[in-house]
Amino acid sequence: MKLNTRLMHGLLMATLGASSLAHAEVEEDGRFWINLTMEGMVSKENHVGWYAELQPRLKEEGREHDQTIIRPAINYWISDRASIWLGYADVRTHTAQGTNHEQRWWQQFMYTFPPTANGIVITSRTRLEQRNFDIGNDTGHRVRQLVRAIKKIEGSESLSWLIWDELFVSTRSTDWGALSGFDQNRAFAGVAWQAASNARFEIGYVNQYVRGNSFDRMNHILSTSLFLRF
Repeated sequence: MKLNTRLMHGLLMATLGASSLAHAEVEEDGRFWINLTMEGMVSKENHVGWYAELQPRLKEEGREHDQTIIRPAINYWISDRASIWLGYADVRTHTAQGTNHEQRWWQQFMYTFPPTANGIVITSRTRLEQRNFDIGNDTGHRVRQLVRAIKKIEGSESLSWLIWDELFVSTRSTDWGALSGFDQNRAFAGVAWQAASNARFEIGYVNQYVRGNSFDRMNHILSTSLFLRF
C-alpha cells in the first residue's frame, strides 16, 4: 500500500504541475464517459491485430450529450510487450452552436514493462495525432504520453488497483482553436475487474484539466470501460 500511495501522490503532482501552466480562471463540470473497446488478431502468424473503440461522453453533470468517438486501428506486435499502431478517429462534439466534426489519424507505440518486485505492471503509450476539423483548414498535430500502472488487490485474483496519467501537447496553433504547447492532462484512479480471460471492466475517477483560449476547464469524470478480446 505504501508504494500505491507514492504512485497516487506522483499522479496528483503531475496533474497539478500541468495545470499550473494554464490560466487562473477555471470552469468546472461533472461528466460521464463510457468506453467499449474490442480487439483481436487479424493474423496470429504475422502478429497483426485489429482494434475498435466506441466512446459516448456526457457533460453538464451527465445531462447533455458532449461527444461521440469512434476509433478503429490496426496494430503490429513486435514482441509480447511492444506494439506499433495505425488508427483513425471520428469525433463528433456537440456545442451550443451545433456539432463539430473532427477527423483524426493517429500512430502510437506501446510498451509494457516486466512486473516490478511488488507486482506492479507499468505500460507506456506514446501517440501522435493529426487533427482536422470542419470549422477550419489547418491540420493540428498533437503528442499524447500515457503512463499506466496496475497492481492486483491483495487477496483477490480478479480485482486490481489501476492508475494512469496522460499528458497532451499540441505542436502548433490552428485556425480552429488549438493552442501550441500544453493542451490538457488526464489523471485516473480506480479499479479493474478481470471478469473473464477475454473481458475486463474498469471504473474510476478522471480529473481532466483542459487549456482554453479564454478560460480553462477542469472536468470531474466518472469513467467506465469494458474491454473485450476475441
